[in-house]
Amino acid sequence: MTSATVSGYFGTDLVISLLDDECFDLKDASRRLKRLRRKIYRKTPAATRSPARGTALALRRAFAKQGLRAWCYEYGLAGSITHTVTVVETDGLLQIHDAFFNLTYPLGFHEVLDALRDGRPVDAKTEIRDSKIYVMDPAFEPEAAVRWIEANADSELAPADGLRRFELLWNVEAFIATFPGIEAAYQDLEERGYPRDLRFLMLHPIEMFDGEKSYGDPGTMPLLAGRDLVSPLATARAAIRRGNRELASEREREAEKDAAVLRLEGQRAAAQSGLAAASTEVRRLGDQIVQLRAALDDETQRFAAERQKLSQALTDAEAQAVASRGATAALKAELTQARAEWSAERSRWECAAASLQVAAGLCFEQSSQAIQTALSELKAAESERQQAIADRDRIRADLAARLQAWENSPWRKFRAFCRRALGAVAN
Repeated sequence: MTSATVSGYFGTDLVISLLDDECFDLKDASRRLKRLRRKIYRKTPAATRSPARGTALALRRAFAKQGLRAWCYEYGLAGSITHTVTVVETDGLLQIHDAFFNLTYPLGFHEVLDALRDGRPVDAKTEIRDSKIYVMDPAFEPEAAVRWIEANADSELAPADGLRRFELLWNVEAFIATFPGIEAAYQDLEERGYPRDLRFLMLHPIEMFDGEKSYGDPGTMPLLAGRDLVSPLATARAAIRRGNRELASEREREAEKDAAVLRLEGQRAAAQSGLAAASTEVRRLGDQIVQLRAALDDETQRFAAERQKLSQALTDAEAQAVASRGATAALKAELTQARAEWSAERSRWECAAASLQVAAGLCFEQSSQAIQTALSELKAAESERQQAIADRDRIRADLAARLQAWENSPWRKFRAFCRRALGAVAN
């Protein structure tokens, strides 16, 4: 329901104007107050999420119009649930009248507070003969509240401005059944050590209005200044509740600690098992290391011996190479000398041949025996020349074979490998 619509139903001036024609010549002040309260109750409708403040203000103004001192007392838990009643003074007694629920209390204002402070709620006197108009806004009314009102209303009146209207007995029970935040209000009371009873909200003042000024400080509020509204019983209950909650939390923490201990013990057992496996693996790896070190030492010794052997073989190969080079140089010198001797022998033979030819021309008639002898000597010289050529070719072939054999010799390859290995070790 919009604020404009609610304000249309809570025009207190209209309500007061309806009371102008009332005759207040009754002698019983209590009956006069009750009649005024019932009148306000019937004439001020309740509405969706409407507070009781407007009804209490209307009743206070009605009392004031009759020359009575009255106050509007708002109490409750701010942000959760609040309520407002009217406190009126008659013959020195402060009476509580609630025009929103159409009830009063048999005890005075201070006596009711003292009883609540001691944990003894005072039963209210609720008028059940009157009914109230409840104006419902379907757009805002909770579904559960709609069902309850439809089931418990005396009748449904014609709608007005799109709002449904019901005639019903509007009391504390009806409010509890339709208020969506009632469970939260009960929980707030229990947190403060009170039972699930809305009457204990009266011990939590919010505002006191005397018709001219509003008081928000309980220390300066009329009727309440200097009064202790703290309930020792509620304080003890709240402390017990906090202690129980802390005990439950501590138990939960202990359970979590126990679970953590069990989990850690399981982890420790797993770690011990893993440690045993790791120790076994360490021992196995240690044995392997010892074996590998022994094998490395053997291989190092073998390598040193092989290296020494290869070094000796390399030295021998170098000596053989030096000897081969010396033999080759000797063969080359011998070949050169043979060539020189052959050249000299050839020149001599050619000179001898020329001499023979000259002699043959001059002495043609020499004996054939001398000619045969010369021819034999010539053939012998030629044979020696051919033998020298063959020796020369053989020496060249032998030298070439030796050189090729040296080039392809395993010793030479091994020498080159050892030089590279020794160079790498030196680096």
